Amino acid sequence: MKYRILFKDGADLEILRKTKDKHDKDIEGIEELYDSLIENASCESEIASKIYYVAYTLALENIELILIRMG
Repeated sequence: MKYRILFKDGADLEILRKTKDKHDKDIEGIEELYDSLIENASCESEIASKIYYVAYTLALENIELILIRMG
């Protein structure tokens, strides 16, 4: 099963880059998710914990997200 993050109202690239720099080494493989968010305004992973961690770090910056569980 895949999980996806989308932005509810878009996101500020500066905040995304700052958040990536702060958290990209916290969990192995998470840097690619932040890169995808910056480039494509969405990211996806089959590992729920990675998606939820990225969502958590973005929520700390008051960024509203949509989380989707895809079948």
